[in-house]
Amino acid sequence: MPFCQIKKANIYYEVIGTGTPIIMLHGFSPDHRLMKGCMEPIFDGREGWKRIYLDLPGMGRTTELLRIQMKC
Repeated sequence: MPFCQIKKANIYYEVIGTGTPIIMLHGFSPDHRLMKGCMEPIFDGREGWKRIYLDLPGMGRTTELLRIQMKC
């Protein structure tokens, strides 16, 4: 699983495609799968776009920063 370490949070992300990068951010409560399910059909058959789907802190597979700080 790809993660990006930012301070004390492990941010989960998925990358699909190659080309010009687009960062896909979900709203409050869901995770990257909501954006992926909505956006991937739009990019079907379109080349040249690198989609980066992130899980915000405390959602999906990204660790919650507050919970990590409390363990220290």
